[in-house]
Amino acid sequence: MKHKTTLTFLFIGISLFLISCTDNTVNTKTVPPIKTSISVHTEMGLPTDNDSSDDYIINRPQYVVSYNKNLHVPNWVSWNLNASWYGDVPRFSGSFISDTSLPESFYKVKHSDYTNSGYDRGHMVRSEERTATDIDNKSTFLLTNILPQTPKLNQQTWLSLEYACEDWCKKNNKEIYVIAGGHFPKTPERLKGIVAVPDSCWKIVVIMNRGQKVADITPNTPVIAVMMSNNKTDSLSNTWKNYKTTVRHIEQSTGYNFFQDIPKTIQDILETTINTVDP
Repeated sequence: MKHKTTLTFLFIGISLFLISCTDNTVNTKTVPPIKTSISVHTEMGLPTDNDSSDDYIINRPQYVVSYNKNLHVPNWVSWNLNASWYGDVPRFSGSFISDTSLPESFYKVKHSDYTNSGYDRGHMVRSEERTATDIDNKSTFLLTNILPQTPKLNQQTWLSLEYACEDWCKKNNKEIYVIAGGHFPKTPERLKGIVAVPDSCWKIVVIMNRGQKVADITPNTPVIAVMMSNNKTDSLSNTWKNYKTTVRHIEQSTGYNFFQDIPKTIQDILETTINTVDP
């Protein structure tokens, strides 16, 4: 009887040891999440929210868009950026372009919908960021890549971060992954009763060394997040640095979940940290 009891305790002891070893040797940083990316432009993961009915995904060679058929603007645009995307192609000189690739039931925003509205046609993917070919550059003028932005925001504050991204790519040889979009009130202003105007615009910039991808992400990877007012009466600074926030704040404001292809422990660090180092 004593022998049987000893064997029982030995079995329990071995079981507990194995469980203990399993718990202590699992490193959650190395457990990859289920991949959601559909393109190099969504390398950090495809942003999603709780209502996919207003997320019409457009996957282009130049960028990926989630288009909102109710607001008639993009929810977000996601794109990759490095020095190879910049070139000598001149800026497209025609009118902004209605996106005829949208489903037949969708309203196709026109260039004239913005005319005399007091808002600029604000690029998400900047025209200069797609100047390797004429086709690349023309793609940035599709109105599914555009948000209404105040002239001050579009031409100064927003542009200052676009200039910074260009410098990081050209001067520092960085690989950048960008997501940008707008935040909308429940009842937004609408251009000609159609195109919704965001009350603020946000951008998330992940900065890596050239050629790096999501597998190379670390808790120390620089991530810049900004949220800028799009109110005509607000006074804006000329520099993006005054509008830093966290990715988590943008998630809470928009309802979108970003960085889904980054391991959760690293994701939590990157999303709750305000970057203080100039890449």
